[in-house]
Amino acid sequence: MDPDAGRAWNEDSEIGRLRLYSLTGGRTAPTQPLDLASLVHASAAHPGPLDGEHRQIHSLVRTEARSIAELAGLLRQPATVVKILVADLLDSGALVHATPYFDADPTNVEILERVLAGLRELAL
Repeated sequence: MDPDAGRAWNEDSEIGRLRLYSLTGGRTAPTQPLDLASLVHASAAHPGPLDGEHRQIHSLVRTEARSIAELAGLLRQPATVVKILVADLLDSGALVHATPYFDADPTNVEILERVLAGLRELAL
């Protein structure tokens, strides 16, 4: 039985789903492992011709790295759709991962104690 049988046609909802489907070419998962905190920025290479949303994403990360969550908010698109589009750009070389460089030792007890003290201050 059709799960939509008997429901009233909601044009806005249906058009929205069709648009998301067309943005991703029907794909439901990105080709690269990305999460909401993944940072990306434009690569030094010329991206070549880009279409609508791909072009928007590339221009948003041209001057600074942005997270998937931030891009989704700025584009007003679901995070899954943005992940798929960002993965396309990563695959083409137009974007690169912007992994922060941490020179601190994550096992340094002094640093961990300072972080804990800061968290305790915030809790007050």
